[in-house]
Amino acid sequence: MSPNRAMALLVVVGILLPSSCAADAKQLEAAKPTPWSIQKPGSATQSLALEHIPLPHGVTGAESLAFDRRGQGPYTGVSDGRILRWDGSSNSWTTFAYNANYKNKPICTAPARRQEDVESICGRPLGLQFYAKTGDLYIADAYLGLMKVGSNGGEAEVLAAEAHGVPFTFTNGIDVDQVTGDIYFIDSSTTYTRARNTQIMIHRDVTGRLLRYNARAGRVTVLKAGLPYPNGVALSADRTHVVVAHTGRARRSGTGSGGPRPAATSSSLTYRGMRTTSGETPGEATGSL
Repeated sequence: MSPNRAMALLVVVGILLPSSCAADAKQLEAAKPTPWSIQKPGSATQSLALEHIPLPHGVTGAESLAFDRRGQGPYTGVSDGRILRWDGSSNSWTTFAYNANYKNKPICTAPARRQEDVESICGRPLGLQFYAKTGDLYIADAYLGLMKVGSNGGEAEVLAAEAHGVPFTFTNGIDVDQVTGDIYFIDSSTTYTRARNTQIMIHRDVTGRLLRYNARAGRVTVLKAGLPYPNGVALSADRTHVVVAHTGRARRSGTGSGGPRPAATSSSLTYRGMRTTSGETPGEATGSL
């Protein structure tokens, strides 16, 4: 996901905000829970507690959230290239994972730095998703590519940085097939990086790609190219199709996942009624499944 998507997804577990105080990064207390009510169709109103969880001082985020197979978290990527894990029992963040550059390049941990100056070196984790069978966390890093770290965290390894000879330029959203372990992910543009993401819309760039990583073969396949700023991706519950959200043009498209029942997905589906953070009123988009 891009920086322009604000914090919409974070309402599910609370809103993560940059901390304005110089508190210890590992001991940041959540604000007092705020009453919040929701009502599902045909059901009574439920009262929930909405917590504002500040991020450690000196970093910004968060782009994506994930919970592990034990329900712990949330986990989120931040601007210095790390994956943080929130411990609700102690109200603190800890470093769960990092890339090799974060560990070996002093600039990544330097206190005075501008995010835009270092993110191409230190990485910028965007999409996150766990594979429940193994506990592995898969990471779409905007600059470093598709990565994975084991259930105990530590240094993440790069699984892929290109597809069909074309390097990833803006690795973004991600989802995991919980049956096969295959990874569906987005390269938002082969022309512009995350730091220049507004250029994708200004120049109407259509070089985005939907990709699949075959976990058993260790191979990346381009499922669909020529996409206008693809941002989020989700595999359907029955594993028959993948849905891609686009930024800017308020578009949503779908494609067959190559799942166990391809014959059931031979028809053409029409998606209607989507609105992106740009506020544009969408038309409709068709996807051949």
